[in-house]
Amino acid sequence: MRNIKWISILVCGLLTLLLFGGCSQEKANIPSNKTVNSKNIMVFAGAGLTDALPEISKKYSQLHPDVKISFNFAGLGTLQQQIEQGAPCDILLGPGEKQWNTLRSENLIDKATEKKILSDKLVLITPKDSQKVKSFEDLALPEVNKIAIGDPAVVPGGEWAKKALTSLGLFEKVNSKFILAKDVQQVRTYVETENVDAGFIWKSNATNDNKIRVAAEVPENSCPPIFFRGAVINNSKEKETALDFLNYLKGQEASEIFKKYGFVPLDQKQ
Repeated sequence: MRNIKWISILVCGLLTLLLFGGCSQEKANIPSNKTVNSKNIMVFAGAGLTDALPEISKKYSQLHPDVKISFNFAGLGTLQQQIEQGAPCDILLGPGEKQWNTLRSENLIDKATEKKILSDKLVLITPKDSQKVKSFEDLALPEVNKIAIGDPAVVPGGEWAKKALTSLGLFEKVNSKFILAKDVQQVRTYVETENVDAGFIWKSNATNDNKIRVAAEVPENSCPPIFFRGAVINNSKEKETALDFLNYLKGQEASEIFKKYGFVPLDQKQ
């Protein structure tokens, strides 16, 4: 009888452990409110913002730990095509009047949220130790063989370079030397690695880069002003959160980071 009693106690103990263990497992499988309420924002941004935006998003995430921000960096023409094809996107950021005008006309961006965030300049760069090119006119010299620009059809930096060279009366003299790149970051890489003699990129992309030299700034009267705009995409599933991040980019904290990377933040009202 005594053995039967002890066996009964052991069985009850085991059943209790199994019961509470099962409950604990169920609790472990219940997602936390943080996971349930987390929000994912996809930002399509011009390649010129590759250095600055990840740092800014980290600051924003410290204030909003429930928001995860992902980036897709490319030339604006490429991003435009992806948006037109229905790629998931919440915010578009970057320069490029032609691309922005097309997206407006197709009603793919929320025009009420559109903002001018930054301004920039176009510069002519060379490898750090190269002295072949010291001015725009030097691009026409016979010893200058390769000039990198973004493909003008899809890269605003390349489009602006073409306009500037045309205005300076140099386009027809140097266009046979062009090496077309997919974005301004690739142009910078070509110059850094000395695969070309010179290239055109945004001034911000030349900031803090000790592998290149700025030979000249493109005169303001040779091409239109350069603005980096931002807007929420009309089919965004997180419009409220996307707009909050967009507004954050116009704030003081983000502006200080943009300045560090060579951009000129614009007034809050623009």
